[in-house]
Amino acid sequence: MFTARGWWLLSISAALAIVGTAASHARGPFLALLGLSATLWVLGLGGWFLLTVRWTLPRLVIQREIHDDRGPVETVWATRHFTVVVRVISNSRLPTPWLVLDDRFPLGASLESGASHVTVKLRRGQAAEIRYRLRCGEPGELRFEGVRIRAAEAQGFCYFDTFRRCPRVMPVLPILADVELRQRTGKRQNSLVPPGIHRWRRSGTGSELLDLRDYRPGDSPKLIAWKVSARKDKLITKEFESEVPIRCTLVVDASTTVRLGSPGQTALVQIVEIASAVTQAALARRDLVGLLTFDETEAEYVLPARSRRQLLEILRRLGELAARPPRSPHPSLNMVAPLAEALIHELFPDLEDPEVNGHSFLSAIWSPRPEYLRKLTLGDAIFPWRRRFSPAAWREESRRKRLAAVLTHALNLPPGAAALIAEDDRLLAERMQDLLARHHIPLTSPLFDPQEHIASAALPKIDVAARALLRAVQRGRDNELFVLFMDLWGLRHQWEPLRRSIRVAMGRHHRVVVVTPWPKNVPSFEPPVSANRAPLSLRAWMTQEMTAWYQREYGELRRDLAKLGVPTILARLDDAVPLILERIEQLRVGGIRR
Repeated sequence: MFTARGWWLLSISAALAIVGTAASHARGPFLALLGLSATLWVLGLGGWFLLTVRWTLPRLVIQREIHDDRGPVETVWATRHFTVVVRVISNSRLPTPWLVLDDRFPLGASLESGASHVTVKLRRGQAAEIRYRLRCGEPGELRFEGVRIRAAEAQGFCYFDTFRRCPRVMPVLPILADVELRQRTGKRQNSLVPPGIHRWRRSGTGSELLDLRDYRPGDSPKLIAWKVSARKDKLITKEFESEVPIRCTLVVDASTTVRLGSPGQTALVQIVEIASAVTQAALARRDLVGLLTFDETEAEYVLPARSRRQLLEILRRLGELAARPPRSPHPSLNMVAPLAEALIHELFPDLEDPEVNGHSFLSAIWSPRPEYLRKLTLGDAIFPWRRRFSPAAWREESRRKRLAAVLTHALNLPPGAAALIAEDDRLLAERMQDLLARHHIPLTSPLFDPQEHIASAALPKIDVAARALLRAVQRGRDNELFVLFMDLWGLRHQWEPLRRSIRVAMGRHHRVVVVTPWPKNVPSFEPPVSANRAPLSLRAWMTQEMTAWYQREYGELRRDLAKLGVPTILARLDDAVPLILERIEQLRVGGIRR
């Protein structure tokens, strides 16, 4: 509670009182009274500060609002600006000491203007306001944890630091890229009554004229507008509304392999941006869009529809996918423990109080960890009593029990979980990883054991994707497009179940497109070979080998899918979205290649 200045003043006052008392018989009681008065004054100041802190801080009410240019919102859009307003209101009869209120800055956003902290002294009914403007980054989630409160005495002799948790999660929806205006045809509106469900026999031959465009090779001569062509001195083609809308289902891979990387730079973010652009562009033309997401364990399916609610539902699900952090099936305790302990120390200081979460060292003596749950060393085998009576072991056991109790409270685990977490290293590492994932803390952890190959670990993903695609085909209609956003690197020899599902879809007259993620720093074409080859560094050689591996795998994957009649597209926003919309347009005009 006392600062360094306060401790120095208290020490000098106490020393002055002791020296004055010892010399009072020769020099009188003045020096002793002075030191005693100063000591009592410092102690009284600290006691009054502690009383005001314990009385006023729990009675602070925190309110948070998120505004955009139109008013309060519950969701925000990627790459857009919004304003955060935090109000701290005091309901205490006593005035608060000087407070520094610091709103914890959310990860994934950048500060544009304003400040996230303010220094105030509040009385009853007064409010302090923190206002600043943020810019969202990539789609996902923004988590506001709460407000850090630092109280100090006016002279700087006392100090108190705590954190008031008031979490709020804001979904960040992906924004539409500017691709709808660059497409060659666009179904801006449909004045026809939505038709019933029936087999699509002839397409693009409705009675309602939609648009006029330039003639392209392959267009039917019956569609040429001869009068307009004569006036403009070039061939103009008429476009009619389609009698049956196109159904498009986006199959999005949300497995761990696409979630690797720094926040906002993962392959899943690229997939989400492309899927969002395709969804909004297709729904703007009154087509039906569905979403199928899967990972290593399960799949979720949203039936194709074309309402505004469908658009918001798909964007919400895509934002939730982009916010998923990478998870390791075997997290390392030495890697996650420092980050988790730092996060607990910042967000849960009240739970680390020994009065709230204290453990006696006697518990480590009477009930140590079971032998089968901890790693035994040679010293433990020679001196089996060392761990039971070692002060270092006592401190370690006490630290684990406190961490287990905090994790149980923070993750809302059932009773009895604290004892299991405190004893098992694997459970402790997994719960720490869950805590870091909930609070969006980036974690770099190995995905698989050194003895386990990545292809065998990704086999469950292939099986789940194949079964989910078959279920979607069973619910599909004729001339439906399935866009598979999947990471198939290194899995070309293990994706036989997915190949069979694609054959079933193609056999039922559907169309399938595969969009595969591509690293941003890897060129998609082979660079020209230089005649004068200079010796390469280790980093340059590794980059060259990685580029060659990606290009070789992409070529083999593209040839394998071409045998099935499935095109392969690289996951790049400028290239992938127009190509997917072109596939939808080919279905609309009856499959004519352009």
